[in-house]
Amino acid sequence: MKRFTKLIALLLGIVAGIVILLAVFISPVAEYLIEKNSREWTGRKIEMDRLVINLLNGKVGIKLLKVYETDDRGLFVAAGKIRINTALLSFLTGRNIVEDVLIENAIIQVLQNGESFNFDDLILRFAAGDTVEEPADGAPVAFEVRNIEIRNNTLNYKGASPLVNISIENLNITCPVISSADPRISISATCAFNQGGDLTADLFFNQETSVYNLKAGITDFSLTHLYPYMKDYLLVESLEGLVSADLRLDGNAGNPADIAASGDFVLREFSVADTTGEVIASVGKLLIDADSINSAGNVYHFGVINIDRPYVKFAVYDDGINFDRMLIAAEEVDSVNTGTVPVEDYANLFRMIADYVQFYTSQYKVSNYKAGKVLITNGRVVYTDYTLEDKFQYELDSLFISSENLNSSSERINVVMKSKLNQTGIFSGNLSINPDGYSEMEMNYSIKGIRLSDINPYSVYYVATPFIDGDLTFENEIYIRDHKLKSENRLFIERVVAGKRVQNNTAMNIPVRLAISVLRDLKGNIRLSIPVEGDLDDPDYRWGKALLQVLKNLAIKAAVAPYRLVADMFGGSEDDYREMKMEFLQQQPDQDNLVTLGRIAEVILNKPELSVHFTPGNSREAEIEFLATYMAKQKFLGLGFSDSLSPEDDLRIRQISNRDPGFTAWLGEQSGVSAALASVQEKSVQLSGRAHLETRISAIEEERTRNVKNYLISKGISADRIKMSGPSAANTGNFGQTPSFAISFAVSDEEIESESSTKQIN
Repeated sequence: MKRFTKLIALLLGIVAGIVILLAVFISPVAEYLIEKNSREWTGRKIEMDRLVINLLNGKVGIKLLKVYETDDRGLFVAAGKIRINTALLSFLTGRNIVEDVLIENAIIQVLQNGESFNFDDLILRFAAGDTVEEPADGAPVAFEVRNIEIRNNTLNYKGASPLVNISIENLNITCPVISSADPRISISATCAFNQGGDLTADLFFNQETSVYNLKAGITDFSLTHLYPYMKDYLLVESLEGLVSADLRLDGNAGNPADIAASGDFVLREFSVADTTGEVIASVGKLLIDADSINSAGNVYHFGVINIDRPYVKFAVYDDGINFDRMLIAAEEVDSVNTGTVPVEDYANLFRMIADYVQFYTSQYKVSNYKAGKVLITNGRVVYTDYTLEDKFQYELDSLFISSENLNSSSERINVVMKSKLNQTGIFSGNLSINPDGYSEMEMNYSIKGIRLSDINPYSVYYVATPFIDGDLTFENEIYIRDHKLKSENRLFIERVVAGKRVQNNTAMNIPVRLAISVLRDLKGNIRLSIPVEGDLDDPDYRWGKALLQVLKNLAIKAAVAPYRLVADMFGGSEDDYREMKMEFLQQQPDQDNLVTLGRIAEVILNKPELSVHFTPGNSREAEIEFLATYMAKQKFLGLGFSDSLSPEDDLRIRQISNRDPGFTAWLGEQSGVSAALASVQEKSVQLSGRAHLETRISAIEEERTRNVKNYLISKGISADRIKMSGPSAANTGNFGQTPSFAISFAVSDEEIESESSTKQIN
């Protein structure tokens, strides 16, 4: 009996020793075996700082796990900490429960080159075949993994074509449970993007039905992440913007186009710059409030859609427009939507989005839409035309477009529009349209306060006549029924004054001044009413043709509106007392100016209670460009940059056209700016230097003002009765406006009044 007891004790001691040895050595042995055989088992080199396996409680811990790329040159995964707690007894009963899983401080590198990823080898190795033997009874293996947590991880994505580098930082993912007994999975995640933006998401997914529900919140996601993808389709210097969204999506993964969505989308500080670095389009804020979108139910209901501070800069050159700079040659890029797309094209996010939109629209028709309010506010459009002799620039600002209760089932969609035009004009209009086929429409709008001098680059180029004064009002009413158009156009032009005809090789020979004399009424105004009718189904019909013809005729019609009272008192024309015009770079009053100043002196000498106020008005930028082109032509003729030129040399310079082939070719070589889409003015400014030009113009403005004042003083007028605005006041005119002095009179020793003041002589 004693011998048996000793044997049992010996066996128990051996077993205890084996258990102790296993407990002590299983961790380093397992670590050694894994590292030694990692390439054979996984195709990758694996290293770890420490592996701890506790056989008593089923806990496994790994410190600093490293999985290398296939060539061992870099890390694929580096995990600071991995912890797995198992319920050991559950594995004996077949329940296979893992109590919790923690992966912390991991860095994952994802590399893509076309259709290939740096983890493709792992997918091929482990997805090639299932090596787990099925249970004898054919029942699936039961398992349950609880409390899954991925904490403070980083995912680095690098794409080769296009060249992309995006990092997802502070990635945190939690999942309460994944179980073979329950197909439902609930996942919550948060992360941040390296170039700006935060993401929160809660996903519910049913593995059996493929139904999903997703709640996602995005805060200030930077569009610079998408810039590399855009470069495949557009040549742009930069893409900026911040996206925020609070969205809910419901759908089925088996049918990607079948979605239901709601939430808010906000885009702020969006801008696109072309290859010159110039911003050509921007949006201050875009807000989309989606009440309910259901593709299967054909429901597209929105609360408010608001585009605030949109901006577009549109420029026309001889060889195209500024947006042409963004275009990639057709042979260099495929169409975004061409049907079947090679797999490698999905390396570009915009390709993926475009194809999804194509697929979506092929599955569903968007015909049931509704929006509580659609707004465009504080819009701005700048239009510049460089195809003329002189640059033409026009600006729309404070653009406002509004439509309330936009509904596809309504009898009419009503739109209200307003805008300022080149600082002085006002546009306002209303549009009413039948959404059922858009075959019926009514529109009326008016344009008021347009200065005819704003269109001088066109009037000089086409009819060789500038407009000195004149305000245009245009009213339009359009009716469309069954694609038949009727339009009433009413035009009213006040105080039209046309300048002298200029020498121009591009202009038509039209007697502009005679036309003005024939058409103006007794008040010096022009009123016209022009009906327009047409068939919109006729491919040769253009509604704008008739209107443009009218505008062209108006460009050669004007009327005179002088300072009547002063002219009646002291003789001369009314224009002599209203404004004194000069030419670009002119410093001394010419003969016409001296006549005006002489009559002004006569008024002041005979009216001791009056003082005279000269307010400079011109476009400083236009004079800078004129000086730049003048100096460029001077150098082109070999005259250097001398300030002392003979009248003959000055005439030679002025006779050279800005579009002279020899001059433009020479200018491109001298300035170093040979791009076809750069204007003569821009090249000339580059040649002389803007700082030098601004200094010269400042000196010219000061000398011009001083000479006018000194002439009046020489006629016996006291200096304190001559009020001269500083040269800086000359920078408020329209682009292309030559130097001038607006003249007004006021009672001495009092503030100079506006023209409407009762103290002024009008």
